[in-house]
Amino acid sequence: MYRLLIADDEPLEREGLELTIKKGLPELFKIDHAENGRVAIECAEKNHYDIIFMDIKMPGIQGLEAVEVIRKKLPLAKIIIVTAYDYFSYAKAAISLGVKDYILKPAKREQIISLLKGLIAEIELDYQKRVEELHHIEMLSHFRPLTENELSLMIMLNTIQDISPDEMTNLLDFKVEYGFSKVVCIDSHDLLQDLDLKRIYECVKHYMKSENNCIVSPIVDGKIAIFEPIELNRLHLIQEIEIKNSAKKLKEYVQKQTGYSIRCEVGSIQKGIEGWRKSYFEAMYLFNAGLDEVSETKLSSKFVKITNDELLSISSAINMLDLDLSLEQFSRIYDRLTLELNLDTKQLKAELIILFNHLEQLLQQQNYQVTTFEFPDIDEVVLIKKVSEQQMIKLIQIMSKEKETRINHFVELAKAYIYENYREDISLVQIANHVNLNSFYFSKMFKKKTGETFSDFVMKVRIEQAKKLMQDDRLNLKEISYEVGYKDPNYFSRVFKKYANESPKQYRNKLINR
Repeated sequence: MYRLLIADDEPLEREGLELTIKKGLPELFKIDHAENGRVAIECAEKNHYDIIFMDIKMPGIQGLEAVEVIRKKLPLAKIIIVTAYDYFSYAKAAISLGVKDYILKPAKREQIISLLKGLIAEIELDYQKRVEELHHIEMLSHFRPLTENELSLMIMLNTIQDISPDEMTNLLDFKVEYGFSKVVCIDSHDLLQDLDLKRIYECVKHYMKSENNCIVSPIVDGKIAIFEPIELNRLHLIQEIEIKNSAKKLKEYVQKQTGYSIRCEVGSIQKGIEGWRKSYFEAMYLFNAGLDEVSETKLSSKFVKITNDELLSISSAINMLDLDLSLEQFSRIYDRLTLELNLDTKQLKAELIILFNHLEQLLQQQNYQVTTFEFPDIDEVVLIKKVSEQQMIKLIQIMSKEKETRINHFVELAKAYIYENYREDISLVQIANHVNLNSFYFSKMFKKKTGETFSDFVMKVRIEQAKKLMQDDRLNLKEISYEVGYKDPNYFSRVFKKYANESPKQYRNKLINR
């Protein structure tokens, strides 16, 4: 039933309009009356009317004045102005106040009923739109954390997905013009219980979300990445000291709330999502280089000619396994050393040896197997650059190969665990914990390497084992279902048919008839 208000100073007009509505559209409306504008406003404050008929000319508060007040309180109400021909100019003004329509006295019954039917259709359409919007908002609230996780891991791991990072930021209603990255490291994370890690993670996430509309990654190897956007019009207001202070405040907050200590490093402000990624690797570099957190780097005491920014840039490019960018960054450093500073070959080689030694130490701290680089006995500038570029390529090749080996190792561990435990109720989280990886990262890595999801692989193993067991005619299908990890034989039958394109019974009959 719809709520309807008739505001008119003439009782006969109100009663006549109500009678017309009840006869033309019976049992659809609960109708109230207001004899002037003030009463109409009071009624609107108490009741959420769907439709209001407002006489434009009443004593005291005029119809248009009442409409202006009511519109603020009931923005969705459909307001109809009732007027005599003499006040038509007022009616046109009412339209600018959001009035839906107007009727001239005396209005015909057919006109009133037709108008109301149209308004009811609009009300229902508005309601449906609101329901869909609420459903959309609810769905987004469910999927937003997953989308944030996906986006953050795409930035951190440089993975390729069906949806691009830019499309994800649009889904999240995120505008990334400029921004920077923080990396939080949980001290002694491998010694903490899962509940403690979750408590620390929720604390970090709560603090960061309350400070800024940022993206917080899941925990990966004891670290949490935070990606903070900066709008272009605020870029000139952001000071480096403020960013470092925010990292220190985060540390203090987590320590106070959880009793656990964290470390935090911050990358530089960069442009766009690719800049977020570069900033993330800068922060990771500061961790791996063992520098004091959120402080001035100590590299200036080691490198006389190569600047901190240059070292951060080339380290980030190598960590990203971006060969073209690494060579580009190296070429810039090399050109500055040779063209701007005009170093002789001895000084040049000394600077480059220090650079490569530092890069090698950085990789060794990440458990990459690299050997110390030594320059051959050459003095030509062109050859020195060529040899250096070959070493850059070698470092990235070592990292790529080692990363692939690690992924293979984790996947093989997971497969072995599945083959050993397929009879049990195994989950993605359980296997990810077994190989000491974040479940979200493990899921993506497993699919990328095997070409199938974790759940599909488990299903395949179980069905293949079931096929082998069906060769033993002493076992019935129900027993086989239990034996391969399915507690519901009906569900087992559906899964088997989905995988094998035939039911368990059909498959077994084929075995018997061979």
